[in-house]
Amino acid sequence: MACRISLFVLLLCCGTAFRSPGQSVAQELFKLYGAGQLDAVIARGAQELKAGGGGEQPLVNQAVGRAHADKDDFEAAIPYLLKSATAANATPDVKAWGQAYLGTCYYGLQDYGRAKTALEAAVAANATRNATAYASKRLGMLRGREAATKWQTLETTHFSFHFQAPKNLGTSPEAFAALHEQAYEANNRFFQATLPRKVDFYVWDDRADALRVLGQPLGFTQANFLTIHAMRDQTRGHEIAHQLMHFGLRPTQQRPLISEGIAVCFDQSGANRLQTARQAAASPIDVWRMWEQPNAYSERQLYAVGGALIEYLLAHAPEAQVKQLLREQTPQLGRQLFSQQVADFEKELASGAVSATQPAFPAPAKVDAAKVNAVVERTNKADKYYNVLILLNGVPISAPQMKQLDPQKLRNMKVLHTKEEMQAYTDVEVSAVILLLTANSGSE
Repeated sequence: MACRISLFVLLLCCGTAFRSPGQSVAQELFKLYGAGQLDAVIARGAQELKAGGGGEQPLVNQAVGRAHADKDDFEAAIPYLLKSATAANATPDVKAWGQAYLGTCYYGLQDYGRAKTALEAAVAANATRNATAYASKRLGMLRGREAATKWQTLETTHFSFHFQAPKNLGTSPEAFAALHEQAYEANNRFFQATLPRKVDFYVWDDRADALRVLGQPLGFTQANFLTIHAMRDQTRGHEIAHQLMHFGLRPTQQRPLISEGIAVCFDQSGANRLQTARQAAASPIDVWRMWEQPNAYSERQLYAVGGALIEYLLAHAPEAQVKQLLREQTPQLGRQLFSQQVADFEKELASGAVSATQPAFPAPAKVDAAKVNAVVERTNKADKYYNVLILLNGVPISAPQMKQLDPQKLRNMKVLHTKEEMQAYTDVEVSAVILLLTANSGSE
């Protein structure tokens, strides 16, 4: 969204003494682009280019190319962006953005050599601060790919994991991967996303090293590249939610309060989000001002309040309306759909503190062997929950039952690996015990 706005502002700042018809159309296209109306950009731009009314029209080509790229239709975008980047009458800034977006398209198509060439050209041009920063971030991700060729990898159903220091995970790579697969499956019951391929999930051990290589702080998701970079101890669902959001709901615009709020809401941490939001807010919060003027608030406030807000809306409004909001993310739609819910949420936020402690699991109680053997997977060694005991509020359940749980009701989760820990729950030999606590357990 930021780069859509930046080029639109650039066009407004151009001289107004004379504009060709192509320039006027370009301004129209970038207004549509800034509003997230990508299909309208493509249709109107194609009409203008077919009419051939303005020579090479690099800005029109760029608008159409960028709209295709933002829809992840990289192959369709490339011919337009090539014309934009190489047109004789293109200004340096237009050429730089053309190269930057060409780099994005080649990256998305996994043509990393061409991606690097185009992105380096954009950086070398140094035509605008925004275009240079955009290209530099993607070059950093290419450096990250290269650095990770020396890391340990692990393939799972939905991910290609890359571990910088697997010995420091605090668990085995397989157990780490299993937890993230579970987070994917739990979150995707809401997003209903279909991804074109596996997600490259880079698990960093050294935050400073990541910043040096990538050129930006952890964690983050570049959803159109199906790439996640995260610290080893980051909440398992946050970045996965960003990835699933992109392919499941296809947001046309992104506002920090909402786009980060959805990731916090689905981070699978089991945290008390309303209490976290109260602590971050420190004073009465105007949700609409936070939505419209995010720069007036800290990242901590935006994340915490956004996460609590989305959780509240999901509990007090129809899911279809919440999904509509997540696609558009405008405060105007928010007021239209949720004025009362937001007012009630603000009252709840200001109503006083609740216990900030994380909900506790029931006291350990051994489960008899018959109940354990009835739910533990024993036949398929390829199953990620093979020989794993899952306890929901102290009651043994099967892996298929766990996958049907509502992630919004999950309040705490813990994986036990040591023999001493597991013996408190069963005498049956298992590989791990997963403890789950839900909101209706009576422990809160």
